[in-house]
Amino acid sequence: MGYLSGKAARPKKKSMGKSKKAWAALLIVLIIAAAVAAGFLFPHKARGVAAGLARLKNAFFFAVLGQPPRFYSLTLEKNGKDYRITAQDVFEVSYRDEFVIKEISTDVLFGGGVTADFEGIGEKDDSGRLLKGIELVDKAVLTGRNSLGEGKPGDFSLRIEYKGEEIASIPVRIQITPQDWLRYARSSGNQKVQIEYLKRAIAMSPEDANVRRMLASIYFQAGMTREAIAQYQEVLTLRPDDAAVLAELAKCYLKSGQYQEVIRTSERSLRANPQDEDALANMALAWGSLGNWNKAIASYQAALKIKPDNPVAIFRLGEAYEKSKQLAKAAEQYRLVLEKVPKADHVAVALADVFLKMENFDEAIRWHREVVKRQPKNAAAYANLGVAYGGKGQFKEEIESYLKAIALKPGDPIVHFNLGVAYEKGKREQEAVREYQKVLALKPGDQEALERLADLYFKVGRYREAAPLYEKVLRTTSRKGTIHSRLGFAYAELKKPALSVAHYEKALRNGVKDAEISRSLAAAYDKTGKKREALAVYEKLAAANPTVEVLNILADAYMQEKLYDKAVRTYRKLIELNPKKAAYYSSAAYAYGLSGDPDREIEYYQKSLKFDAEDSEVYMNLAAAYEKKGLFQEALKAYTTAYELNPDSAKAARKIPQMKIRIIQQKQKQ
Repeated sequence: MGYLSGKAARPKKKSMGKSKKAWAALLIVLIIAAAVAAGFLFPHKARGVAAGLARLKNAFFFAVLGQPPRFYSLTLEKNGKDYRITAQDVFEVSYRDEFVIKEISTDVLFGGGVTADFEGIGEKDDSGRLLKGIELVDKAVLTGRNSLGEGKPGDFSLRIEYKGEEIASIPVRIQITPQDWLRYARSSGNQKVQIEYLKRAIAMSPEDANVRRMLASIYFQAGMTREAIAQYQEVLTLRPDDAAVLAELAKCYLKSGQYQEVIRTSERSLRANPQDEDALANMALAWGSLGNWNKAIASYQAALKIKPDNPVAIFRLGEAYEKSKQLAKAAEQYRLVLEKVPKADHVAVALADVFLKMENFDEAIRWHREVVKRQPKNAAAYANLGVAYGGKGQFKEEIESYLKAIALKPGDPIVHFNLGVAYEKGKREQEAVREYQKVLALKPGDQEALERLADLYFKVGRYREAAPLYEKVLRTTSRKGTIHSRLGFAYAELKKPALSVAHYEKALRNGVKDAEISRSLAAAYDKTGKKREALAVYEKLAAANPTVEVLNILADAYMQEKLYDKAVRTYRKLIELNPKKAAYYSSAAYAYGLSGDPDREIEYYQKSLKFDAEDSEVYMNLAAAYEKKGLFQEALKAYTTAYELNPDSAKAARKIPQMKIRIIQQKQKQ
C-alpha cells in the first residue's frame, strides 16, 4: 500500500525483545506464503500482488526493523494535468511550465518527515508549493550546467528526503529554447553576454533572421564590425531584399572602410527601392571617402531630390562642396541649413570656417563672432577669429583673440604659434620669442616654431642660441640650403670657421645661388688657411657675374697669392667697368711694378693722376717707379709734389735731397 505526504507525527519506536522479533519473522513468513498461494490461484494478478508484498515487506522493515523508508512515486500537477513520477523517470520542464507536488508515496505512514526539494529553486520542502519552470531555466543558464539546450538531463534533480537524508533523486531535464536565449539577451546589459546568448539561440534556430539581425546589431555596437557583416550577410541569404538590413550592412562597410562594398550594397538597395534616400546618403559618404567628390555631390543631390528639406543631407552636400574647393557653394548650403535649423551651432562653425578659407575676412569675422556668442568657451572659434583679424591687418584684435583662445585652451601649440607670428608682425620680438618657446615646450619637434625662433635669435645676433635650433630644423626641413647658409654665417660670427665652411658648402650643394654665400665661403676658406679654395670661389664668382665688388675681392686675392699677372688682368677689367676710377689705375700700376714691368707701372700711375691729381700716395709710388728706372729728375719732381700735397710725409722729405744728390752723381758720371 502507498501513503500520501502529510503532517501527522510518527509514533515513537519501542524497543523489541527477542520474542517480538520472532513473532515478526513468523508473520513475514505467513505473509509470503499467502502471497505465493495467491500467485498460483490468481496468476493474472501476480505482479500486483508481488509489488504489494514488496511494499509490505519494506514497510515492515522500516516500521519494525528501523531501516530507511523506500520512495515509490509522487503525484505532480503540471500545467493543470496530474503526472505520476517514479525514481526511474525524468522530469522535463520548460520556462512556460508551472507545477506543484501533490502527493509523495513512501513507506512512511502519513508521510511524516518526508520532503521534496527542487534543487536551485524554492525552499527546503517544495511539497504543495506552486513552482515555475522559468526559475529552473534561469538557474540553469546562470550556473552553466551541462548539456543545457540540447534536451539532455543536466545535473539538476528533485531530491526526496526523510528527516534530511536523501532516499531518492529524480533527474530534471531543463528544456532551453531559442526564445529563452533571446529573452536573456534582451534582459542583459552586457554586450558580451548578449552575444553569447544570441549565438546559442542561432545554434538552435539557424533560420531565424530576426535573431541574426539582433546579433549583428550588437556586434556593430560592440565594434566587432567583421562579425556584424557576416551576420547581416546571413540575414540577406534568408531575406535578400530587406532594405533595412542592406542599410545596416552599408553602415558596417562604412565603419570598416570598405567603401566599394558600401557603394555596391547601396546600389542593391536602390534597385529594390529607388527612393531610398539613406542608401544615396551612404553612397555619397563612400564616394567622399574615396576622394571622388563629384560623385559624392551627385549622390547627395539625388537624395535631396527625394527629400529636399533634409538638413543633414544639405549639410553633407556643403561639406562635399568644401572638400572639392567649391567654397561659395559650400557656404550656400550651410546658409540653407541655418535657415531651417537656426540653432545648429556646428553649421555656424562650418560657415565661419569656409568664409575664412575663402579669405572673406569680413564674413569670417562676422560668423566667428556669432559662434563665440553662441559658444563662449569655444577656443577654436576665438583662434580662427584671430586668423580672420590678422587677414585684415587688425593686429591688436588678432592678438586679443588668440589670448582669449589660450585662456580657454592653454595647451594648444597652434594658437601659441599664431600668437607668436602676430607678435612678430607687430615688431614685438621678445613676446614672439616667448610664444615660440611655449610651442616648443608643448610640441618639442615643431619645425616652424624651431625655425621662427632661430630666425629671431639670428636677427638680433644671438647666434649661440640660433645655431642649435637651426641644427634641429635641418633634421626635418626641406629648406636645407637656406638653413645651411644661416648656420654658415652664425658659425662664422661665433669664430668657428671650419663649421662655417662646412655649412656654406652644403648650402651651395643644396641649390643656393646667392653670390654672398660664395663670398662668405671664400672668406671662411681664408680664415681656415684654404687660400686656393678661396681663390677658386672668387674666380667662379667673377666668371659668373664680374661685378666691381667681386673683381675687387678677386684682385685682392691674387695680390695676396702673388699672382700679379692675374691681378693686373683683373684690375684692367675693373678699369673697363669704371674708366675714370683713379684707384683702379693705381692698383694696376702697383701690380705691374710687382710683376717687374716698371714702364707699365709708371704709365698707370700717370693715368691714375689724371683722374686724381692730389693723391700724394700715388705721387710717392710714381716717384719710386721713376727712381727704380734711374729717372732721378722725374722722381725728384714726383717726390716734391707728394711733399707739397702732404708736408707731413717724412719719406717724401727724406727722398727729395736724396734725389738731388743722385742727379748730381748721375751728371758727374756722364
